Amino acid sequence: MMTFGYKRATEQDWQQAEQLLRQSKRILAITHMSPDGDAIGSLLGFTHAMRAIGKTVTPACQDKAQMKFAYLPSFNEIRDKANADYDLIVGIDCSDLQRLGSVYQPQLHKHLPILVFDHHITNTYYGTVNIVIGELASAAEVILQLVQRMKIPLAHDIATSLLTGLVSDTQAFRTTSTTAESMAAAMTLMKAGAPLTEIITKAVVTQPFDNIRVLGEGIRNTKMDDGLAYSTISRKLRNELGIKDDRGDGGLVTALINTYEAKVAAVFTENPEGKIEVSMRGRPGYDVSQVALEFGGGGHAPAAGCTLPGPMRDAVNRVVSRLRQVIIEA
Repeated sequence: MMTFGYKRATEQDWQQAEQLLRQSKRILAITHMSPDGDAIGSLLGFTHAMRAIGKTVTPACQDKAQMKFAYLPSFNEIRDKANADYDLIVGIDCSDLQRLGSVYQPQLHKHLPILVFDHHITNTYYGTVNIVIGELASAAEVILQLVQRMKIPLAHDIATSLLTGLVSDTQAFRTTSTTAESMAAAMTLMKAGAPLTEIITKAVVTQPFDNIRVLGEGIRNTKMDDGLAYSTISRKLRNELGIKDDRGDGGLVTALINTYEAKVAAVFTENPEGKIEVSMRGRPGYDVSQVALEFGGGGHAPAAGCTLPGPMRDAVNRVVSRLRQVIIEA
């Protein structure tokens, strides 16, 4: 069920989006902070597509992407800062303006139109034009529709980037959001030369050893109570382990929701700024997106997140109490 005032992009929305893109010359494309594979894949897929039609595009993200995505073309071109020398801002896989992070600077960019491409039903429609398709499993599928509408040749770099996004957000086609449309999109991208097996191995299966260490400690800290599994990953823990990567949960929230006993799972990760990043997952019938939205975040019914001020204990108490209600009311 679609909620939160979600309205699928109309033909008029698409026409306005295409007009903005065709009129622009210098595009700043931004994806969300703490980027996942869909964020990076969609960002770079869009970048290559627009460059193919002569646009100057700067791909940007506040936070560094995981090095496992370094195989993607132009991965090293992603910037964490931007100047004012643009005529269009494009937000990709971002449900609200805050998710653009520090790359978007109001004093430099507020006069520019914003074009949004997203698939989160909790999107706040912060753009001048908003292309939001909540039925799709990934933002990569939204960008694929853009490429097809604008009749841009589906080159290998575009296809590889977008299939990375699709594979990442569906966890190799294992999530409940995976649809026949997702599989058709994957087939289209594979026919264009995107290497499915290689992408699954690099984007989903292979993990840095530090991720395994974080996962192990996170599992050790996990509490399971009446269908709710939750754990914490503090800055202190990372320092004690000597782990340099200062973000992410090592796949912990996915591991927790995959246990037989869990109906809802959450992981609380303290970031370098002392804020608490909350990742939530829910089994079918348990909607965690409503909780994320209440705390200023967003996402989908089975997978959502938000960021709260510290300390850790306060964030855990606030969110856990609401997740218990989700289980009781389901």
